[in-house]
Amino acid sequence: MSEETIQTIDVAKVIIETVNSLCSSLISSINEKVYPLLDEIIFIDENITNDSFFEKIFGTSTSSGILMLANCLVFAFILYYCIRLLVSHFTGNEVESPGRFLLRIVFATVAMNISLEICRLLVTGASQITTFFTYLGKELFKKDISFSILNTYITTSKDFNIFSINGILSTMLSISSFALLTSFSIRYILIKVLILAAPFAFLCLANQTTEPFFKSWYRSFLSMLLVQIVLSVLLIIPYALLKENSESLFNQILLVGSISALLKSEQLVKEFFSGVGISTNFQAGISGIKSMFLK
Repeated sequence: MSEETIQTIDVAKVIIETVNSLCSSLISSINEKVYPLLDEIIFIDENITNDSFFEKIFGTSTSSGILMLANCLVFAFILYYCIRLLVSHFTGNEVESPGRFLLRIVFATVAMNISLEICRLLVTGASQITTFFTYLGKELFKKDISFSILNTYITTSKDFNIFSINGILSTMLSISSFALLTSFSIRYILIKVLILAAPFAFLCLANQTTEPFFKSWYRSFLSMLLVQIVLSVLLIIPYALLKENSESLFNQILLVGSISALLKSEQLVKEFFSGVGISTNFQAGISGIKSMFLK
């Protein structure tokens, strides 16, 4: 073998070792940082609203924040109804009775002003159900059911090779877990946005043409809360199949499959809601608001 060939082999070996070292460090870093963060992002509780900045935006009373704007809109709804009632005498259009409208506006106003408490109650309920399933898993497998503990099943060997089947699966697992973090970070933000929109959603109950917005809001909100319940159930499954601290190919394939199933959980919830005739978007609600102003 010529000297030039030997040098080429040595250079290729150095490059491969460098790539493996970098990939191994990156994967280990992702596993150590991402999995504990997933527990905070996915399994939310009432603490999601316990933020001074959030409370300032939402409003601590009827004269501050979003609540103040929503209470101002109550008078706009009343004025709109009065105009419609007056015009109906000339056009002959049907308008709901004043007594029924008064009942609806009072109910909507009360619900609007306690919307934060209602949202907290729903979030707490979802959190309690999630805790039940994780506790059930803990009793079965004698381990806490969480992403942090799941990370203990993931081991990166010292002779890590990105060009081997084990290296490819480890890389896929890290990429999938990072994708899971990204996906549920968006969900975390959307839940906060939906809570901020809650006063307007409840206010929409005051008028028939804006009711679809409320229906779209609560369906979207409940579907996002349901996702974490589904996740708590799916997260139990790997504990029944995996062997701790095992570097076997079977272990890694199951982990990749488990993370992929978790990534599909949102789609499963949407398909479930669609199966019972529930849409998870605001299109119908927005159409209701447009029709209110076009009439």
